[in-house]
Amino acid sequence: MRNHRAVFAIVAAIAVTAAVQAQISVPTTPPPTARAGGNITAKPTVGPLPRQANGRPDLTGLWLRRGGIGDIRQGLKPGETLPLLPETVARMRKLRANEDPQLHCLPLPTPRANPYPFRMVETPTHLFILNESMHGYRQVFMDGRAHPPADELVPSWQGHSVGRWEGDTLVVDTVGFHPSTWFDNYGHLHSEKMHTIERFTRRDLGNLDIDITVDDPGAYSRPFTLHFNAQLMPGNELMEYICEENNQDLAFIEGLAAPGLEAEKTGK
Repeated sequence: MRNHRAVFAIVAAIAVTAAVQAQISVPTTPPPTARAGGNITAKPTVGPLPRQANGRPDLTGLWLRRGGIGDIRQGLKPGETLPLLPETVARMRKLRANEDPQLHCLPLPTPRANPYPFRMVETPTHLFILNESMHGYRQVFMDGRAHPPADELVPSWQGHSVGRWEGDTLVVDTVGFHPSTWFDNYGHLHSEKMHTIERFTRRDLGNLDIDITVDDPGAYSRPFTLHFNAQLMPGNELMEYICEENNQDLAFIEGLAAPGLEAEKTGK
C-alpha cells in the first residue's frame, strides 16, 4: 500500500510540475541585445510638429543621431571637403587610435556624435542635452546672457553655450572648448579657437535636423557646415552608462587613428 501511495505522489508531482512549466515560457536562447551601441536604431515616427504653449516647436524627447560617428565628413554636402590647415594634418598624422578621448571615458562634445541616444529638456532659462554615452550633459543658457569675456572664459569639454530662437529654429552658439577633443573616430581635430553655431530644427514629429557650423581659424582655413538628422525614439528612456566600470576596449585598439591620412589633402 505504501508503494502505491509513493508512486501516486511521484506521478502527481510530475503532473503539477508539467502544468507549471506549460504556463512559464522559458526562452531557449537569450534575447538580442537591443541597446548595444552599434545597433541602436530609431523606428520612423510620423506625425505633425508638436509645439509648446508659446507656439515654439517642442524639442523635448529622446533622440538618436547616427551620422558622422566614424568620420565627420559624412555631414558635408556632396563634393565638399574639410579645409584642413597643414599643421592640423601634421597633428593628425601622429595620432594613435588608442588616444581617442572616448576610449578614455572622456566627454564627446559637439560636433561629435556617438551611437547612443540623447534627451533634450527645456526650461524657461536653460536647455539641457542629456547624453547616455559617458553619462554626460550640456547646458545651454536661454536667458539672454552673452558669453563671458575672453579673458574670463575657462575652457571646458562642452564649451560655454548660449541659445536663442530664430523662428522655428533653435540656434546654439558655443565657445571656450577644451582643445583635446576629437570630432570623430578618424581623429579630425580642432583648436582652442573653435566656435560652433548649431541650428536645431524639428521639421515634424519624428525628425530633428541639426546643422553645425564650425569656425576654427586655428585648425581650418575657413568655416564649414555639417548637416545631420536625429530621429525620435518614443517610449524609450536613457540608460545608465558607466564607461569607467568595465572599460575593456583600450587594450585592443592599435595602429594609427587615420591610417589613410597620407592621401588627405589640406584645404584651401
